[in-house]
Amino acid sequence: MKLDQSHAESLLARIRGLKVAVLGDLMLDEYLFGEVSRISPEAPVPIVRIVREKAVLGGAANVAANLQALGAEPLLIGTLQKDAAGTRLMELLARTGISSEGLVVDPSRPTIIKTRVIGQTQQMLRIDREEPRELDEQAVLELVGQLRGCLPDVGALIVSDYAKGIIGPQVMEEVRELCRRHQIPWVVDPKPAHRALYQGATLMTPNRKETAELSGLPADSDTEVAAAGKMLLDNLGLSGLLITRSEKGMALFTPDAEHSAPWMIPTMAQEVFDVSGAGDTVIAAFSVAVAAGADWKDAAMLANAAAGAVVAKMGTATVTATELLAHYHEQEAV
Repeated sequence: MKLDQSHAESLLARIRGLKVAVLGDLMLDEYLFGEVSRISPEAPVPIVRIVREKAVLGGAANVAANLQALGAEPLLIGTLQKDAAGTRLMELLARTGISSEGLVVDPSRPTIIKTRVIGQTQQMLRIDREEPRELDEQAVLELVGQLRGCLPDVGALIVSDYAKGIIGPQVMEEVRELCRRHQIPWVVDPKPAHRALYQGATLMTPNRKETAELSGLPADSDTEVAAAGKMLLDNLGLSGLLITRSEKGMALFTPDAEHSAPWMIPTMAQEVFDVSGAGDTVIAAFSVAVAAGADWKDAAMLANAAAGAVVAKMGTATVTATELLAHYHEQEAV
């Protein structure tokens, strides 16, 4: 159950240059790579001797990076501070070729940093530096202004919600009205605490755990996923739902099936090295495919293939259109 290579190639060609807006919580993802050879004499913990470090775009910025890698043009909307992390984030955006025109400077909150310490190939510790809280009124007004300026020109809007403060009632009311007015699909990567804010979304992309928390129902077996998904669709007035299920693949609810039963898509991952940011890849690939005119099943299969490729990489990562086509070629050769 996958796109053939020629179909994927045609879809990726249509994606090239399409504008997709991304609204959400920006983060700087840091990685400290080291060697572990002994235990500390001060406490029963391993000593990591750092030998290499890197920083990459995280959160909503990683969604934008995935769009860029697939050949689309992301319009990123969010906040940061003019601190060291914010400067580094801006440098990474510039290096990646992603515009920062839609970003709002919020002096009241530091730029979010997630630092992961890797010993050999094992993540040993994650350090979060953040102050998640609602935005002040000025930042909200500036975000709304950015939305009004860019949404008429995009093929889809992605809401990348990490519950750090960007996604709130006033901003989401504006999203709902603007997308309705301009007939733009809006796709949400949700957080259960913000359930009510997603009312009327075109589609959500929760994982298994989020599906269970959002619905209040178990979501492990196929039958449970079908019941939990239908409950979410009906209660939130969604047009569709794409549930990611790790090694079990995905479950897609589409409007044409009248939400009677999900369409089950088996995983295409051959090797799973790191699932960090895989949800960002899924929502980016699905949304831009829909913006390119793909039907939802083709969009979900493209997203499934993209996720299968990205989880084989270390850390928060992206998959390019060239890599994705190579992935299809390898799958067809098996």
